[in-house]
Amino acid sequence: WRFEAGKTGLTQKDGHRYATGLRSVLALDWNPADNTLYALQHGRDDLLMLWAGVYSPWQSAVFPSEEFLRVKDGMDGGWPYCYYDQIQGKKRLNPEYGGDGKTTGRCGNYEQPIQGFPAHWAPNDLLFYRGRTGAANNFPDRYKNGSFVAFHGSTNRAPYPQSGYFIGFIPSENGSPSTRWEVFADGFAGVDPIVNVSDAAYRPMGLAMGPDGSLYMAETEKGKIWRITYKGNKTNFGAAQLAQMDKR
Repeated sequence: WRFEAGKTGLTQKDGHRYATGLRSVLALDWNPADNTLYALQHGRDDLLMLWAGVYSPWQSAVFPSEEFLRVKDGMDGGWPYCYYDQIQGKKRLNPEYGGDGKTTGRCGNYEQPIQGFPAHWAPNDLLFYRGRTGAANNFPDRYKNGSFVAFHGSTNRAPYPQSGYFIGFIPSENGSPSTRWEVFADGFAGVDPIVNVSDAAYRPMGLAMGPDGSLYMAETEKGKIWRITYKGNKTNFGAAQLAQMDKR
């Protein structure tokens, strides 16, 4: 819903239903580079518990996707009728409406995500990084207008290990999010594999940019906050540094 920020005493009838068909959106931010609203939604749970005759334990662990959506006025994301299968790259009909993991049905008519992350990673915050001109701790230009995502981590991937618990980054292409993503900061859980969610030492939750262009990250288990700055040569940041991060 969209409401006028300059007014008080508003009720729902004073607002405008901007978008529908969304499920559990915690990560939401406006991208000034392309003047568009973006959201990451949590996919559903318990495909195996409720529909064991349709989905295997592995399918229940990796599906359905956490969807990264471009939210425009009037869009419909398809929930509760549809979910996104990030491996097939298509929206599929939910089993409650006759789906079997392969059927598209009405779901071909709804908004498709920019990309889909594996199930249960719980994207709980989204931040488009603007940076600060001339700031000593500003990040390299590659990160400008890109989006950071705080993944709180899974709780129900059993019998497989839990997953997520990191900060992801989605680069910008011509001011809009690309279809690629990478791990920006990890190791928060402190253990590997993560058998139970209670094993995780920290779980990323919140993101913010400081006045000097540094990145702040908060977590939920102990209330810890990290501040990340870049102290290297920003002009020399490129393929070699990214390759080192990828190897890590």
